[in-house]
Amino acid sequence: MITRARLRRRLRLAGAGVAAAVALGVAVVTTTAAQAAPPPPEAAGTAELQAAGVGGGSGGIPNPGPGFRIKSVYKVTSGTQTYACTAAGTWDTKSTPEAQLRRYLSRDRIHHYGGPRWTSEKDGSTIVGAVRADATVQKPGTIPWLLLDVTAHEGPAGELSAVTNISRIRTTGGVAPTGTCTTGQTQAVPYTADYIFWTKR
Repeated sequence: MITRARLRRRLRLAGAGVAAAVALGVAVVTTTAAQAAPPPPEAAGTAELQAAGVGGGSGGIPNPGPGFRIKSVYKVTSGTQTYACTAAGTWDTKSTPEAQLRRYLSRDRIHHYGGPRWTSEKDGSTIVGAVRADATVQKPGTIPWLLLDVTAHEGPAGELSAVTNISRIRTTGGVAPTGTCTTGQTQAVPYTADYIFWTKR
């Protein structure tokens, strides 16, 4: 036979168990939500820059200055800079890029080609850039680091729609051939680089 005292004791224990389960459930839900939430854009850009092996933020990198943030960072997985022979029989100093880019910490890809243009393979959004000459950083034995201003947006809205600037950094190869050449001749020179895509804050 259950006395009133024992009944009250069992009810207190049951109530404590329910309260603990509710508290645990809230904690689990809160933790899961926090884990599922994407990092803020500024943090995501910084993480990708660190993944690229660039420490200390954007210092030393050609950048658009205050008021802008890093949206994403991509690396060249395969690429060439193609040079054409001029009528004078010398190699032109300008080149046409052809490269596949992959985003750090992601599988997103971009096609980089003449224009220069960058097209997101995920959604087709496209940007056209122009080199900002006074921000060029020459690097011995490789093509320079650059800052480009986006001069046009093409295609559907998407990944690249808000991009205002592009930095080309961590370059290797891609330097123009030397010596004489035959007019109309072209030569593709392999290169690698990282591309930083900037947007306004």
